Amino acid sequence: MATIKFIPPQMGAVDNYSVRALRSSPPRLLLKDLSVLLTVLPYLPLIFFPLNTKSKEPKLRGAAKFKSIGNDFTQALLGLLETVLMILFIPAIIALPGLVFFGVALLCILILRLIAWPTQGPRILYSADDPSISHTTDLHPHERWVFINGICTGSSGLQANIDRLSYLFGRQVLGIHNRSGGMLADLLECMIQRCLDYKTMDARVACEIVKEYLMDKRVEKLVLVAHSQGGIIASMVVDAMLTELPAQMIGKLEIYTFGSAASHFHDPPASSVDARSSAPFPAQTTTIPYIEHYANEYDMVPRWGVLYATCKLLTNRYAGNVFIRDKATGHMFVDHYLDPIFPITKRGNRKAVVKGKAGQASGSGDGNVLNGNGHLEEALSYLDAVVDVDDAIPLKRRNSTPPKPLVELRDQKDHGRLQNHQIPASTNGNARPNAHGMVDGFDAIGGDALMEQAARGKTVKELSRLWRYLGGNSPEEMQKQDSKDRAFGRTTSQGTRGA
Repeated sequence: MATIKFIPPQMGAVDNYSVRALRSSPPRLLLKDLSVLLTVLPYLPLIFFPLNTKSKEPKLRGAAKFKSIGNDFTQALLGLLETVLMILFIPAIIALPGLVFFGVALLCILILRLIAWPTQGPRILYSADDPSISHTTDLHPHERWVFINGICTGSSGLQANIDRLSYLFGRQVLGIHNRSGGMLADLLECMIQRCLDYKTMDARVACEIVKEYLMDKRVEKLVLVAHSQGGIIASMVVDAMLTELPAQMIGKLEIYTFGSAASHFHDPPASSVDARSSAPFPAQTTTIPYIEHYANEYDMVPRWGVLYATCKLLTNRYAGNVFIRDKATGHMFVDHYLDPIFPITKRGNRKAVVKGKAGQASGSGDGNVLNGNGHLEEALSYLDAVVDVDDAIPLKRRNSTPPKPLVELRDQKDHGRLQNHQIPASTNGNARPNAHGMVDGFDAIGGDALMEQAARGKTVKELSRLWRYLGGNSPEEMQKQDSKDRAFGRTTSQGTRGA
């Protein structure tokens, strides 16, 4: 069974955390990003391995297979040319006159763009109509699913990704194409996005779509899935929405990232923690109710992104649960993330389950991932693994020194140094600890400790939410069924026995 490390979400006082951009200048951030990237480069070859996975998903055929091969060839060619140009960059600056160097550089950029052009399709794609999930997609008219792809992904790759998501979760998925210019160009763009907060056209399109869905009164839930560089774009989208929309609208959002390259994730406090809660975690305390990050330990991109941001930058703001597959390699979205977490063991092995008016389950498909109660029948090693809670990270967070103030702020009345940096979330301005030692908006005594204790002995299935959407299911419906099972003493979908 797979070993899954789990890093609890940040729940400490708000003055303990801050994003890098508020503490350092852009040049310093760029230099730091470059230095960290160089340290993880030895993991670069591992992003392609393992080459063969156990997935039994329908194979690409005809034009789709041809496009996929064409995209792989184009990415390999771009990577080779960009590497050669990078090696020749310094000699060219020394040997060529200024205007000549400028002209040659423009010519090289133009050639690279022309090579990449065949892989770049529309900005927005939709998952293909699949008869096997048509009966489940109509059951969720108030949900919207959006996916943002990562580096080195062509239009055909994005189509394959959203089709796989649609097949797994029984929803129509809208894909936002984060266009690729080759691996080195994509990594450079990642650095610019992370350090300069530059919103590319893909990021601007994502902001517009997400905002439109969140403002739509017909939409009750928006699930945003992101891979690799798409995680950076998702974090930029969150930053934009937090400045433009009220918390009630943003509360519709759920975010799930895989191999994220993002350097931060905001999720402001919204309510108090109730330590008495019987939920897998204490009561929700943030504006965005659910954020989950999945990463492979030896994947270069998250080692530069989510893993570095959460494990090394202890005072950096990075919201959400982090699940790390121990000693796992690979960065491909389907082959190295979806396959190990949500494997398809045989063609069609995904049964969509819905609850009818009479309480009877119905569905179609020749396999049984979900049974009549809306629970997983087939044991999935990833989801059934008891997590190895990383208690060192929360401890380091609690013992870490808050970011040093950039200036010394003194009280205007007594001119003494301000001691209380706590920012209350209450609207009346009177923030006082409640009966559970909480101040509205954050944990006054150590929310990280509560999260750490709550996660011990639990499986990925008990801590994760995303899997509950499998086969067109709904987390809310499965929770209702779990409550019924516990009432009758049956085994629940989380693998626990009701009292």
